[in-house]
Amino acid sequence: MTKNIKEDIQKKKKKINEQHIKFYDKTLSVLEFILDEYSKELTRADIEFLEMPKNAIATLDFLISSIGKIQKGHRLALGLDEEEYENIEPVINIIEGLSEDKI
Repeated sequence: MTKNIKEDIQKKKKKINEQHIKFYDKTLSVLEFILDEYSKELTRADIEFLEMPKNAIATLDFLISSIGKIQKGHRLALGLDEEEYENIEPVINIIEGLSEDKI
């Protein structure tokens, strides 16, 4: 491939990726609104916790699944899973056979 074609592909990938990020941002805000309103409905409803209707449980399950899909899409679009994190935790050495008497 020529250099211009590679640059065009990179520009197109960047533009599409930015569109995906906007899409996931918008979807997340819509989902947040739905979840807020649905939770208000659940608290106003006169339902015992153990007697919650199956459709209410299914709706919650759907919302949770949607959150997971949006998170996965966001992470992919933002490249969060591609970053390698530096381990800054201290190294702990375990010394076996240490006696207090020898210290």
